[in-house]
Amino acid sequence: MSVTAITIIIILIILGSITILFISQAREKARIEKIRKTNALQDKYRRMQRLITEIPPQYLNKELRIIILEASIEALTKLKNLKPSPDLESKLTSSMASLQEVKNSNENPKPIPIKDDVAAKEVSKLLELLFRFIERQRATKKIDATVSKKYLVYINYLISKSKCDISINKAKESQKSGKFRAAIHNYHTAVAEMTRIKDNPLAIKAIKSYRIKIKELETLAEQEGKERLPEEDQAEDGSLNKEWDSYLDTDKEDPWKKKNAYDD
Repeated sequence: MSVTAITIIIILIILGSITILFISQAREKARIEKIRKTNALQDKYRRMQRLITEIPPQYLNKELRIIILEASIEALTKLKNLKPSPDLESKLTSSMASLQEVKNSNENPKPIPIKDDVAAKEVSKLLELLFRFIERQRATKKIDATVSKKYLVYINYLISKSKCDISINKAKESQKSGKFRAAIHNYHTAVAEMTRIKDNPLAIKAIKSYRIKIKELETLAEQEGKERLPEEDQAEDGSLNKEWDSYLDTDKEDPWKKKNAYDD
């Protein structure tokens, strides 16, 4: 075999090795990219599920529900194209049915009250997640800039409202227990939170309603104070009368004791 033939064979072997290595790397890159896309879509689907199931229904209007469900369906469709499975098919069917139900419904869902600070903080975090999601939708031009601005203003209001609701619930509990001053304090806390977004028309409306309630509670607190004063005065008079009677009894007893002492 000539030197030229050997050289050509060596070159072909090198080129073949390079080609095999290139194809192998390309396949590995494609595999890694597929895993990355799958993980990203799964994360997106889980986030959308958290938004639609864990945010109390009173915080999501119909438009926001539709946007979240549509994003959820989009993620599932892409996942199904990457890696088909019966589980994904089932989730996709369920999400599409939920979307249709929301679109057809004209009734507001039953509100779920926030009972403690831990729940309020969790709802606030989820609303902040929703805020960032709408921002991304705007950045990718999936939502019109004007419409997205309206949603962002509304969600910002909801973040404050979620914090206010816990104060309002505490105020109502205090009022039921007759603790009017504590109720007033909680309403003032709600006013302070809404003042953070005082340019929002919904916040202005909420602040007005809270201040009306504060005035009502202040009236009740003043009435309660006036009712208690006579009772306290009576109790004080009774205490003074008892002391005076006790003194008189002692004073009556002393001459008798003195007489007995004298007679002895």
